[in-house]
Amino acid sequence: MVKIRQSPSQDVFNYFYNLSQEWGYNTFEFLPPVENNVEYPFVQIGEVGEVGEVPGNTKTELTGAITLTINCWGTYKQRLAISEMVERFFYASIGRVNTGNYSYYGQVQQQSKQIITDTSVPDTTFMRGIVMIKLQIQ
Repeated sequence: MVKIRQSPSQDVFNYFYNLSQEWGYNTFEFLPPVENNVEYPFVQIGEVGEVGEVPGNTKTELTGAITLTINCWGTYKQRLAISEMVERFFYASIGRVNTGNYSYYGQVQQQSKQIITDTSVPDTTFMRGIVMIKLQIQ
């Protein structure tokens, strides 16, 4: 039986998911339902459509890039906490990232971050930090 290696996109997802938990953040793959009464702030990593892989290869190795979106959610009064969370993820994606399965490199100009006011829930204002990461497979 052939052993299949973990895909680079899953590898990057796992790396940032575990990093988020190591930093003590409540971390989810999806937006938790309101009835779960999740405490803010929390992190949502790589929902469907927010993890991508642009593969390439040579005769001897896998190349390409992985993209990942990380969302940091908080109440309006937690703007500073959201800003700090965004900065941590942003700087964690710059330079060499080694996961044990693959090696990646993130260039500063390929990463992006923003903080927006989200009013999609009636009578509620959230702060949402968005970090878009792009890592080159080394």
